[in-house]
Amino acid sequence: MVYFNLTCFISTGAFFAASNMHNPFPAFAVAFGIWVPFLWGVSRRQRKIAERKSQERMFTNYMRSKFRNR
Repeated sequence: MVYFNLTCFISTGAFFAASNMHNPFPAFAVAFGIWVPFLWGVSRRQRKIAERKSQERMFTNYMRSKFRNR
């Protein structure tokens, strides 16, 4: 949530700066470019969470199979 708010503030500030510039393209690049690391970080965290859940599921299945074979 903190990263999302920080990304929104930077993006909004860059858009406001672009509205007052003669050449607004660098500010637009910052405004849209700040979303790339944010989305990359979110996707990386989601991938790690999915991998952790998969590992937990496999471990649970393994423990169930060991318990049933006694």
